[in-house]
Amino acid sequence: MKMEMMIFSTGRQDWPNLPTVLIDDIAGRLLRYDLAEYIRLRAACKEWRNCTAAAREGGDLDSRFRPRRWIMLSNRTDGDVRRFLNLSTGACARVDLPELSAHHLETSADGLLLLRNKASHAARLLNPLTRVLTDLPPITADLGSAYTLWTGQSPDCTRLVLAGISEETSPPSVVLLMKDRYERAIAYARSCDQRWTVMNSEVWGSLSISFSFSSASTLQGRFYFATPEGNILEASLRPEPRLVPVVASQAKIEFNVNSYLVPPADHHRGGGMLMVRYYTTLNHLSVNERRNMKRRRDVIRLDERTKKYRWSLIQVLEVDVAGKTLLPVEDIGRQQAVFIGEAACFSLSARTFPCVAGNAVYLGAEGVRYPPVGVRYLTDKAVDPAFQFTTEDESLLELENSELKGYRVKKPEFNLVPLARPCTLQEYLVCCAGLLGGLKD
Repeated sequence: MKMEMMIFSTGRQDWPNLPTVLIDDIAGRLLRYDLAEYIRLRAACKEWRNCTAAAREGGDLDSRFRPRRWIMLSNRTDGDVRRFLNLSTGACARVDLPELSAHHLETSADGLLLLRNKASHAARLLNPLTRVLTDLPPITADLGSAYTLWTGQSPDCTRLVLAGISEETSPPSVVLLMKDRYERAIAYARSCDQRWTVMNSEVWGSLSISFSFSSASTLQGRFYFATPEGNILEASLRPEPRLVPVVASQAKIEFNVNSYLVPPADHHRGGGMLMVRYYTTLNHLSVNERRNMKRRRDVIRLDERTKKYRWSLIQVLEVDVAGKTLLPVEDIGRQQAVFIGEAACFSLSARTFPCVAGNAVYLGAEGVRYPPVGVRYLTDKAVDPAFQFTTEDESLLELENSELKGYRVKKPEFNLVPLARPCTLQEYLVCCAGLLGGLKD
């Protein structure tokens, strides 16, 4: 049967009075595509705004309104304005965030910015696109090491704060992982709670693997973190708080390795996490293993480094959560690139960003020329040297093989700046992965 579509025109389009069911369908599709497009839909028409949910209406930390694929691309532009990038669509936005002037940026979780008030140390989550600010319970002195680590009372360049959002509770819980050279703490709370709950040291003391962490990721509403050597644990909150080993087969290695969890690129379509392990030496390998890996070009030679650090290794693995194992990966796809670092780990498509090489691992910049490896190409096992930056303090330029994190203890706003302008998107992205707040414009 032939069907014909008949279009009646009255000479005027009655856009504000589109059927509510149609607006709901369009709004739902836009939310799955990009939160920013949903915000534009509501801003375009008063009637559309009246029949769609505002970010606050879903309650604090509503999963629908988290800007998961948006990252802060630059540390500072004009005043409190920051530049953000959507890793899926390539959209860019300049957002005025006056809240940052009174807070330290600690980390991000599902695109939300975790802030610490400079005066009171109050913890807050800021949605940079909706400007919704969620107050979290106070982190008080009776919480022991969690309080010391959160407030930064013991300045230590090894201090690290990671955060995630667990959907195991209702409303969702914010989970904090905090450590420095001497202490560790895991705390969690809902926005409606009166106080944070700290996981007792007995929770991780009973584990058969070392307890530390180097990166974290959320997958299907559950919060996972990786230890430096590559074991993976889930911070589970129900029925009782505990650490559940997902991968526990990696032997403890001292000092020369960090493991990074990379979340899936598409939250709605699913997919698994990747792990990237970066070894700064080959001390964990036997002589025969080193010889064989050098023959296959699996390892990276750095001629400018001292003999101890002349060889390094980058491994990519697929995380099989159900099978509780890691599967070696030699190819992540000719259009996929992965960026890893202490500040953030993410993947993107070279089809969306043609200036980025596909099937490659980019190491986050942590110094003027540090780490010594910039890009590892998985196709031909080639390597690009470190990206080069500069600083506003010329006295630090001679420390090109050092991390700048230690200098941020006394000067939190200290950052890298481009060596030349205009700088490339790749330079912005490696700074975003390696240093909290990204490159300073």
